[in-house]
Amino acid sequence: MKKLFLCLSVSMLLINSVKSQSFKFKTITADVGTGFGIYGIKAYSPINHEEHDGIGIVGTLPTINAEFGLARFFGIGAHYRRGTYGKNSSGKIRGNDICLMANFHLANKGERFDLPIGVGYGFSNMKAQLSATEHLYAKGGMIRVQVAPHFYFSKYVGMFVALAYNKHLYNKLDVLDGSGRTYTEADGATWKMGGIEFNFGIAGKF
Repeated sequence: MKKLFLCLSVSMLLINSVKSQSFKFKTITADVGTGFGIYGIKAYSPINHEEHDGIGIVGTLPTINAEFGLARFFGIGAHYRRGTYGKNSSGKIRGNDICLMANFHLANKGERFDLPIGVGYGFSNMKAQLSATEHLYAKGGMIRVQVAPHFYFSKYVGMFVALAYNKHLYNKLDVLDGSGRTYTEADGATWKMGGIEFNFGIAGKF
């Protein structure tokens, strides 16, 4: 009788523990937010045969995340970001990132807090219309690593903050100069970019 009571008690504790977790098997989460980042850029231009480097600010609007729980400590999902890298007389310099994410939920013992740490790989592009007759288009892969604490105010709604590092692996370039000539990576054109990004916004789980 004592053994049966002990087994039932342990079972109830385990069930309550699973119920109190903010993330578990079949949990679906969705985040929408905004943010900004600091990026380092290094490039080589075959137009003037010069290397260029610098640091810039990138604005993010929007950033969207979605995830599905495969276990109480692991989920897979997707990340999207619309980035603005500045502007010139011809308009804003913008790009899109989309990648698949694998998230590990290391602090997941209560309903109100979750700490996913994720790594992802995907696709990135950037378009800069430098003037009426000049542009820079870049596309390729990207790597993203992020830490994104989630704080839930209720069972379904909360907020998130995220600190991430993005590495852009642009290997397809299209550079048009003022004379109408196009340069590509085959001509030696390069555009290397990566940096730290901070996001925040609304979080939901179902």
